[in-house]
Order: sequence, then structure tokens, then C-alpha cells
Amino acid sequence: MPILVKKSLNQESKEYEGFPVDHYSYSMFSKFSSDPQMFKVGYINGDRIDTTVKPTNVIGKACHEGLKIYFEEIREGKEEGEAIKLAHQTAKLYLDSYSDGFIEYNTIAENRTKLEERFAFAFFGYIKEMGFAKSMKKILLVEKMLQYKIEINDKLLPIPLKGSPDVVARSKDGKIRIRDHKFTGKFSDPDSIDAGKLLQAAFMYFLVWADLGERPYSIVFEEFKITQNRIINGKVPPQLREFEIVFEENSLMFDLFYRFYEDVTNALLGKQVYIPNIYGIFDREVSILSYIHKLDITEEREKQFKRMKVDNVTDFLKKKIQKNGAMKKYLDSVSKNFVSGKTLNYKDMTIQEKIKYKMAEHGLGLEFDSVVTGGSVTLYRYEPSIGLKMSRLESYVKDIEQVVETSGIRVLAPIKDSGLVGFEVPNKTRTFPEISPKNAGFNLAIGVSVMGDVRYYDVRTAPHILVAGSSGSGKSVFLNGIIKQLQEISNVDLHLFDPKQVELFQFEGKKNVVEYQHNHSKIIESLKGLIKTMEERYTELRKAKVRNIEAVPEMKYKFIIIDEFADLTLEKETSELVQLLAQKGRACGIHVIIATQRASTKIISGDIKVNFPTRVVFKMSKNIDSRVMLDEGGAEKLLGKGDMLFAGSNGIERLQGFLN
Repeated sequence: MPILVKKSLNQESKEYEGFPVDHYSYSMFSKFSSDPQMFKVGYINGDRIDTTVKPTNVIGKACHEGLKIYFEEIREGKEEGEAIKLAHQTAKLYLDSYSDGFIEYNTIAENRTKLEERFAFAFFGYIKEMGFAKSMKKILLVEKMLQYKIEINDKLLPIPLKGSPDVVARSKDGKIRIRDHKFTGKFSDPDSIDAGKLLQAAFMYFLVWADLGERPYSIVFEEFKITQNRIINGKVPPQLREFEIVFEENSLMFDLFYRFYEDVTNALLGKQVYIPNIYGIFDREVSILSYIHKLDITEEREKQFKRMKVDNVTDFLKKKIQKNGAMKKYLDSVSKNFVSGKTLNYKDMTIQEKIKYKMAEHGLGLEFDSVVTGGSVTLYRYEPSIGLKMSRLESYVKDIEQVVETSGIRVLAPIKDSGLVGFEVPNKTRTFPEISPKNAGFNLAIGVSVMGDVRYYDVRTAPHILVAGSSGSGKSVFLNGIIKQLQEISNVDLHLFDPKQVELFQFEGKKNVVEYQHNHSKIIESLKGLIKTMEERYTELRKAKVRNIEAVPEMKYKFIIIDEFADLTLEKETSELVQLLAQKGRACGIHVIIATQRASTKIISGDIKVNFPTRVVFKMSKNIDSRVMLDEGGAEKLLGKGDMLFAGSNGIERLQGFLN
């Protein structure tokens, strides 16, 4: 192994006065190898040329910016959850500042939205799968820029080396390991000799040893694949692979570095030198081995052949490849290094932070906007990233419930009449509006919004209302409140039909109640009578040459309220009569309100739904019941005791009903 002695930068050699560059770095070697012209433009002339880059490069740079903060915070002893939050904010700021004009979008990320999703997946995925923290004793360096002129076996390397290792840490076994994060579209081939990794490893080896005064044990290249792996045998393989190069076991690395250093130096001194492209696609392994062992130089080739007892290049390289074992010897077992339990520490976060970062884990960008605290739920409002699909938010509601530790969370995607999205989180302690306020004519008090406003609704414009909710949800209390408010209107007749005889009986014979029935046959008879009344009213309207009841002051409004409609649907005739009243009753002042515990399609048919556009839905037992009533889920998330979704002419709104 080489012996390194740290030297100061003020030692100059006359031979290298006026040398085109003042240091070497791995990126300089890489550029010289792959594009000598751009090496001259950038590193000798000092000209900066901004060109488009692929999404993988942008994501990798953003993640590096964030991970630098993460490891610095961990080194300072900060709590890991806070370190992750700060790191993510830093990385996201970098990503947001990168202009779309310089991003060469491709199949990995077709647009800005996909870029942000890939970034979040890579950032949080890397932290989750990165396993060395458990074996780490102390972080020594985090992206510290190092520059040293070094001496190896009493031979001075005249041009200083420069580089910045991502992380250098001492493991619990006492060994110093260098860590390098790489974010890629696909894993590198462990069976091939990767000259780029070998050169980078050599640079980091010399610089870290020079800075710490202690020889590092190895360098670990951590490759994180930013595209989701396919499921294999029912499992998703880890997104992160580690390639460890143990310095004492790798003479090949130093042989490559020495020749590359010498040849680049000679080339910059104006000598005629051949330097291979370390990223060449064809015959790369053969080319690199030939270059390392100087098989392009006749004297060197003959000397090597004699030592290996071969007489041709093919046999020589076969033996060298077998001896070195390519890169596969440096690939640690995935199962040994994979740690699945690493995640954000949500315990010390606010609810708005928990929602934001849980969504970020899934690649969904949200920026917190504001919070509105209601009696039953609190609404957290966010501004979504451009192009984010609303349907995707709803698919992660269980993840939100898990991290917030509260069930019954409802997603508003988007919030009505805004560009924001919202998450309604049930309060640990609920407050209830106890007494229903007085109605303002036909504007009845329905409930209280999340904002704390009493929501009024003109029942004449409903024109008919469908109410549903499981037992104990608040359905009956709501109906009672509607009846009590209608009793306060002078030109109203109430027809109450109560098949179960337990909900509406207390109103029999009371103000404005002209009829109370509970017998099925009597209810059918009354419905037929109301249809006759409806036809007579239309005759009166025609004679008066008016179109609706508002032009005939002496004609009273009739409200038909049916509790537990499901019990009446056993007889087809009942549904047909109710449907007929709903189709034609509005103009002549006849309105129908039906309520049911069961919301199956057999009870709430398509025809009933069409004629009952206003829906009041309390807690339902199943998502499918919610969809029958509202054409979307959400009612199964309600809390009971008056917590409702009110679907009126302005869409669906969550309200809290009154206790009495």
C-alpha cells in the first residue's frame, strides 16, 4: 500500500511554473477523458457554459444539497426528524430554483410535476434505506472541500489534489469509511470494472488520509435508483445498492490513478499522450485493463507477458480479470445493508407538518397555507404543486390517518372555489352548537360550517331533500329541527309519514301538522290524495294564468316528510307515488323530504336521486353507501352526532348539525 505524507501547498516546482491548472480533481479527470475540448474551455480558459441537464442530474444535485444539511445536523447532535425536515427544505429550494429551460425532460421525468415526485421519492427513499447510520460511531467530515499536495513513497505528486467527500465517518468497528451518494436511473453493473469509481475512490483515499492523518478503510458508493423497482416474487427489491471498495484489497485502483495522473500531466505539458475515455461503451473493461497495464507500450507489454507466462493479449487479460474479480468483489450483500425502518420522526411535528411530509414521502408536493379550526374538525389547507392530480391525494388518506393518528380524515381535492386542497382532521374534543337558531322564513338553519358560520338554505329551492344516515348519526335530530322550523312559517302544511312510529309521533296534532300517518296502507292513501291535490293546484294555476305558487298567496306550501323510506319501498307503488310528487310538485308548492338508514341502490334508485338533488348525508357505515348518496366517498369518514355532508346547489359542504 502507498505511504502518504501530507505536504503544504506553498511548495512549488520550477518545472510546473505556468502549468495550465492549479489542481486536479476527479471531475477534471473525468472531463479530460470524455471531452478534452470542454476540459480546455472550462478548466483552462475558465469559461462557464450552462447547458441542459437530464432530470437525474438535477434530482441528484438537489438531494446532495439536502443530504449535506442532514449529515451536518446529525453531526451536531440534532434530532433526526428535525434534520430531515431542514434537509428536505434545503433540497426543495434548490429544485424550485432550477429553471425548466435548463432541464432536458425525458421518460424518467416528463415535466416539473414528475420531477418533483421523483425527487421526493429519491430523497426520502434514500434516507429510509440508508443503513450505515446504525453502524456509525462518529461523523468526521461532511462535504468539506479538501486540497493537498501529496507525496507517495517519497515521490511528490506535483499538482495538488482537490475534492469534497460526501460523508466520512468512523464506524463502530473503528474503521474510517468514505460515503458517496449517487442517484441514478439504473444500477451500475457490478460485474464490470468501473474506471470512474476507481479514480474517484483514489482521489478520496489520498485527500481524506491527508486531512485526517489516518488511512481510511474503504469507500462505499451508495447508488439509489430514482425509478420504482418492479415487484419480484411478491416483493419490491431495495432501491439502494452499496458498492464497497476496500483500499487494501485494490491495487488496481492505484495502478489506474498513477497512470492517469501521469498521462494527464504530460498531456497538459504538451506531450503526445493517449488517454482512454473511461465512459466508453464498447470494450470498456478490456480498454481500461489494457491502459492500466500499459499494453499499448511495447516494452511494458513484453515484460507483463513474461511475468504472466502468456504470449497474447487475450490470455493476459483473462488472467487479470479473473485475478481482480472485476467490481463484483466490492458489492456487499443487499440484505446485509438494507434497513427498512428508517423514517421521519413525526412525533414532534405539528399536524400540518405531518401531512406535508407524509405526502412528500410519496412524491406529492404541498405547501402549507392556513388552518381553520371548527367545532368538530380542523381544516388544514395547502397549495399543491403544479400539475398534481387531485385523485392521487385521496388515495393516500390512510397514510395521513396513520401519521396523524386519527381516523376519519377527509380530503378536499380541491377545496370549493379555491386553488387549495384540504384535509379535514377530526378534533380530539368536539364542541356542538346546541340550539338551532330561528329560521328566516323558508331559509332554514341546516348546520354550522367549519368556519363557524350558520348555514341557511331555502327549502323551496331544494326542491326535494334526501336524508340518510346510520343509527346514532344525527339524522332524526336533523329531521326534528327541520320540522320545528317549518312550524314557524304560517303558510305551511306538514304531512308526516312515520312507518316505524317512533320518530315523528310527538308532532301529531301540533302546529302546522295537518296529517300524521304510520300505517302503510294509510300512507299510500294519503300520497294518492296529495297527487290529486297537486293536479288540482295545477288547474288553479292555469286558470289564474300563473306559473307557480308564489303568484297565489292564499295557496299554502305542503311539506311531505317521510321517515325510514326504506320500509315503504317494499311496495313498488309507494316509490312510484313519491317519484311522481317529486317530478311535478315543486311549481305548485309541494316539497318532499325523505329519510332512510339504508342507502342501497334498491332503495335510492336512479329516478329517486334525479328528483332529489339536495342530499343531507350523515355517517354511513360503508364507502359504497356514501357513493350511492353523493356519487363519491366521504360519508364513512364522518364522526356521528350531527356531523354531515350537505350537498346543495353549491356543491358538497361539511356541516355540524344542532343538538336540538
